[in-house]
Amino acid sequence: MTQFAPAELPERSEIQAMAGVLTRRYGARAGEIAAHFVGEHEIIGDRARASLWGEVCAELEQMAPPQTLS
Repeated sequence: MTQFAPAELPERSEIQAMAGVLTRRYGARAGEIAAHFVGEHEIIGDRARASLWGEVCAELEQMAPPQTLS
């Protein structure tokens, strides 16, 4: 599998940008899309990309508005 060189690792701003694009395109389902890519990369053994998509998932969770109990 292709591995990232240290200089190729996305910065936090790029992770945030990826999360923003998913949110604009898929709205409330953005987290599901990112989680899908985590799974796809895990299946093919690309742990580096799975981890990066995991970071996108975490960013999306932070961006989500808090849930209410109503």
